[in-house]
Amino acid sequence: MERLETPVLIVGGGPTGLALAADLTSKGVRSMVVETRTEPTAHPRATLLGSRSMEYYRRLGLDEQIVRSSLPREHGYRIVFATRLSGKLLHAHDSPSPNQYMTAHREMRTDLPESAWTPYYKVQIGQHALEPIVKSWLLDKGMADVRYGTEFVAFEQDAGGVTSVIRDLASGQETTVRSRFLVACDGGRSAIKATLGIPYTGRGAMRRNVSYLFRSKAFLEHATAAGWANLYFIFRPGAFGVFTNINGGEIWNYQNYVLEGEAEGSERDPAEQIRDAMGADFPFEILQVMHWSHHQSVADRFRAGNVFLAGDAAHLFCPTGGIGMNTGIADAFDLGWKLTAALRGWGGPHLLDSYEWERRAIAIRNTIAAASNADRIDAMMKVTPAGLEDDTPQGQELRQAFGRRLRQTSKQFNTAGLHLGYRYSDSFIVVPDGTPEPPDDPRIVSQSTWPGCRAPHVWLEPGKSTLDLFDGTGYVLVALPGAPDTAALERTAAERCIPFKRVDVNERARALYERALVLVRPDGSVCWRGEALPEQVNDIWDTVAGFRAPV
Repeated sequence: MERLETPVLIVGGGPTGLALAADLTSKGVRSMVVETRTEPTAHPRATLLGSRSMEYYRRLGLDEQIVRSSLPREHGYRIVFATRLSGKLLHAHDSPSPNQYMTAHREMRTDLPESAWTPYYKVQIGQHALEPIVKSWLLDKGMADVRYGTEFVAFEQDAGGVTSVIRDLASGQETTVRSRFLVACDGGRSAIKATLGIPYTGRGAMRRNVSYLFRSKAFLEHATAAGWANLYFIFRPGAFGVFTNINGGEIWNYQNYVLEGEAEGSERDPAEQIRDAMGADFPFEILQVMHWSHHQSVADRFRAGNVFLAGDAAHLFCPTGGIGMNTGIADAFDLGWKLTAALRGWGGPHLLDSYEWERRAIAIRNTIAAASNADRIDAMMKVTPAGLEDDTPQGQELRQAFGRRLRQTSKQFNTAGLHLGYRYSDSFIVVPDGTPEPPDDPRIVSQSTWPGCRAPHVWLEPGKSTLDLFDGTGYVLVALPGAPDTAALERTAAERCIPFKRVDVNERARALYERALVLVRPDGSVCWRGEALPEQVNDIWDTVAGFRAPV
């Protein structure tokens, strides 16, 4: 049997696995990715790339290509609630278009919602379109051995690493892979997670759904009540669901909500459901049908020795708020720098433990938020009144009253705080400064250098954000004008082989960076701040590089 070696073996070539391989590649660390599929996901389970994920892809130079491959940029992000798409409009939630955001950023304006917080608004791109972009980048860089059509068979680990067996599905040939670390990005039915015996906790499976992926060039011609939108929610007694705009005009997905009490397999004919939700007969071709459930589930552990869980293997979501895929991508960029530190020897003995400590808390936060969003929609389903489609004064009054309630529900789609406002509270690799924690609001971002928060976005000059200072290769000390000498921190970093640089910024950053000195770790999170260095600068490194055990 052939035997190969790689520092990191990643099982699963979806958004999380590819993001981890990309982050490791950007740091010069080799990896191997194995994935049973030979093509991108045909039925996109995730269709929204949040602003924090876009900031990470900005590091890799992929942001513009991703935006070009998303829904047309001239359209605003629009969410419609209707009885049927050719029936009665109940409410529409509108946001500015990506083009408007790009113009605002070129001009360094902050007058649009979210534009003061990040260079990006929501980018609607399915994982079927995202995966090839990241995979192509990986193949071009040549640091990752990407093997599609390859099955992960089994593994054994010891103190020095992991020995795995993989199988080429076309030839049946098996290969032994020796790696220092193994990362399970193989989904909610992860074989690695099952082998480790790690359970999920949480609410578990919630409402059932059936999704129909279909092709229709005539969709928008018939959606007369709704017009162009990203999402179309159907609210009518006994019939609920949501259409998702997949590629801007031809490929669509209809997610039918299976109502409480309906038996498995009792759903109506797919074509009948789609026509009923449209409210008209129109030409379409069903491409794929998928049965699935909403979840609020988080793995009890994210680490077992040299094996780590990330993405859906670590947490399962309700797809409300577009948080699931993005939480997995953030897992990858948190784990990537910690694996790199361990492989290169500058990470302390407790650094890898911080991955579970930090990311599991965020997974709990995010899955609960997504489940709460789903609960709000389900609650509205249960009180949807009869007569919404009646062409009578009473019907009009019903639509207006119900539309007002839906307007409140639609606020859940403003999720900037979930994507950008998470912080690693009480992390043992962050140096606290005793100041109050800023608000954690799902809709609003309170940008701050409070230790544990994402380092704030500020335009330093046209086209250059403070985010561009953090390329992920090491720690960055952001120094405001007039900041004191920091040679001692640089000297001790060099002595300990910790990658580090100081960057002096202009006055534009002062209001949000709050302290003369702000230390930002490789994933872009603040890990220390102060007006001057402490006498024992090694104390900082002992904490932020994982040499101190959690208490």
